[in-house]
Amino acid sequence: MKQISNLKSQNPNHKSKIINQSGFTLIEMLAVIIIFIVVGTIAVSILVTSFRTSTKTDVVTAVQNNGNYALSQMAKTIRDARGLVTPFPCSPTVVANTISITTPDNQEVTYACGNSTIASNGASLLDTTQVAVQACSFTCSQDSKSDLPVILIAFSLLQKSSSSFAEQKASQSAVFFQTSIGIRNINR
Repeated sequence: MKQISNLKSQNPNHKSKIINQSGFTLIEMLAVIIIFIVVGTIAVSILVTSFRTSTKTDVVTAVQNNGNYALSQMAKTIRDARGLVTPFPCSPTVVANTISITTPDNQEVTYACGNSTIASNGASLLDTTQVAVQACSFTCSQDSKSDLPVILIAFSLLQKSSSSFAEQKASQSAVFFQTSIGIRNINR
């Protein structure tokens, strides 16, 4: 109060006003807005990265599960085959999109690559709603006619395209599968 009375005494025409200074200045408001923008941008980028990583993991897992299933089914059947129907003979090396074998119970099984799938007697070994075959081949090699044939199965799978941008980015890389199988029960 003493300061107000001093002001009155210095300037007699001065009207007495008490200015209440509560609130924020423009600079303070801009600083807070900038801090919120920076923190929000960091939080959103962390969430997007986490979502993409999760999606990529799901895509790779689905592709690997499909590929491992197809590979294990073919390997088991070919390994225990009684005979190789086509390509036969495979001396020195034959690369084909199909292979036919005779099972121990004298049934013929044909594995074929085509139409974005790998099929066993026409039935797909893959979930064609999830994956597509990018490349596939069967390589039969036999050093001599007296040696047992060795079959190399090689294929790569891609995740089928989806509507989500993150899933499309995650599905761009193919997963490669390969194994060599010696036919151990072949009739000569």
